[in-house]
Amino acid sequence: MLRREKRLMSRPFGVALLIAGYDDDKGPQLYHAEPSGTFYRYDAKAIGSGSEGAQTELQNEYHKSLTLKEAEVLSLKVLKQVMEEKLDSNNTQLASVTKEGGYKIYSDEEVAKIIELVKEQERDDQKMEED
Repeated sequence: MLRREKRLMSRPFGVALLIAGYDDDKGPQLYHAEPSGTFYRYDAKAIGSGSEGAQTELQNEYHKSLTLKEAEVLSLKVLKQVMEEKLDSNNTQLASVTKEGGYKIYSDEEVAKIIELVKEQERDDQKMEED
């Protein structure tokens, strides 16, 4: 009986979080909080399903001098690579945290424009490979 109670009392769901913010002294900050309560600081981090492949791509492509626009495109490019379904503004949400704008959730139209930039970049990359 005691053994069964222990199983029932175990934590059934764990939550991992990415927490982003801007510090006036240290600049952009990104933390990954694990279900255990431990947390780590990252410059770029992927969590969840497909995160291993996404993290590899982020490590290859991310650099501290990325512009916001480049970071938006990279984020959706990486997401597209690990998603099972087609990337579109109906199944994708994007948000940013900047010193100037604070926390911003992108509209469907803004997400659609960035998805189009991802597609353009893929076409350009494909042309370069063919040449």
